[in-house]
Amino acid sequence: MLTIFLSLVLLLSHSSAVRNFKDGPVVDEDGREYKSAGVGVDEVDATNEERQPVQVTCTERSMIIEVMADVFGSRRPVSPGELFLGGAEHSGSGACQALPAADANYIIKAGLLDCGTQLSLSDDSVIYSNHLTFSPQRRHVITRLTQAVIPVSCHYRRRHVVSSHPQEVPPIISSPTKTSPFSLKLMSDDWTRLRLSNVFYLGDFINIEASYINPGPEQRQLFIDSCVATLSADSTSVPRYFFIENNGCLSDSKLHTSRSHFLPRRRVDVVQLQLDAFRFQRDNRNSIFITCQLKASSEMWRSSPVNKACSYVNSRWINVDESDDVCSCCESTCSQNFPKQDNKDITRHNAEGTVICDTTILGPLVILPNK
Repeated sequence: MLTIFLSLVLLLSHSSAVRNFKDGPVVDEDGREYKSAGVGVDEVDATNEERQPVQVTCTERSMIIEVMADVFGSRRPVSPGELFLGGAEHSGSGACQALPAADANYIIKAGLLDCGTQLSLSDDSVIYSNHLTFSPQRRHVITRLTQAVIPVSCHYRRRHVVSSHPQEVPPIISSPTKTSPFSLKLMSDDWTRLRLSNVFYLGDFINIEASYINPGPEQRQLFIDSCVATLSADSTSVPRYFFIENNGCLSDSKLHTSRSHFLPRRRVDVVQLQLDAFRFQRDNRNSIFITCQLKASSEMWRSSPVNKACSYVNSRWINVDESDDVCSCCESTCSQNFPKQDNKDITRHNAEGTVICDTTILGPLVILPNK
């Protein structure tokens, strides 16, 4: 499997910073800013500064929150089951839930985009924001504690690149097990160069270019057989959204809210797609992964129900290689003449000529709601 990871590299040391909430943000020498209702690291001398009830440590991959059992100073210690990161849906779920730690404290260690953490950008910072939730357990008819939320966040200087998302550097192409002739790339608005960022906003077009480098003398024509979007690199995970299916039908283009379409073909070994940016409903995660099944056929310029690139435009299906009639099966089921991929190269000789297939992944792509 060809994996294209737009992973972000954080050039940070292990130095730390601490501040009281009233003092304003502290930025360490490597550009990390710590910001919460009381932020610190264990290098503070307890004799010189009073320990804060909530302390946040930001690393290149995670947000670590340490909470005092008597977080409200009421002499009524809370239990770890009453503390979690994020909204109510994250209560009791894995890394979002507080766990007992030393010195009668509790700790939460979550990934930068776990537990509903929201990512935002400013002119000079990458910001991961969430809230620590206290939800008192109902043991009796009455209670003397009410639900509370405490904002927590990690700030990173934008000159650094953070390990879990927005990036301003060229994508890294990785092929751990083999060299594949197929690739997926993010392209600039004018399609002349690679896009240097994987951050998009709703309303943006995501320019995706699929290409095939023929290792042999025989020329082949490239097709995108199917594509699915997921919230992780596992294409079988849920939720998932198939936006290309049925052997080259861009089903997303038929949604009335979508402007997605294939571009006219310029080369037989390249397919270009403009995908209207989207997010998954009822899920606060900002990143998506795109997994596509690509294939290259020896039958040049010969479209068929299984070799096509069809967009729904002006109430009808259009094929980038003309022969629009082959798109009629997009409304039902197109004939499949070779089996699904198992993440390995497949070569088949059939009525459509010699077909070579492979699976490619593009991601993570960060989709933000507003600019």
